[in-house]
Amino acid sequence: MCCGQKRDAMRADGTLDSTAVKLRYNGQFSVQVRGAVTGRVYQFPKQNPVQPVDPRDAAALMQTRMFRQVR
Repeated sequence: MCCGQKRDAMRADGTLDSTAVKLRYNGQFSVQVRGAVTGRVYQFPKQNPVQPVDPRDAAALMQTRMFRQVR
């Protein structure tokens, strides 16, 4: 298996690559959202509102103003 195949296999099992963006959910309750581009489901529990998100999905989520990027 070459590098590209390993990278695709890792993405297939739900892990994000090193380009993931950390987003903080600013709502009062836990939320589950589906990424507009990847279709991946992201969960933001009230107890842990910062989660890694694919950058292609992050742009649309941040437009809702319920999410903001953290470092």
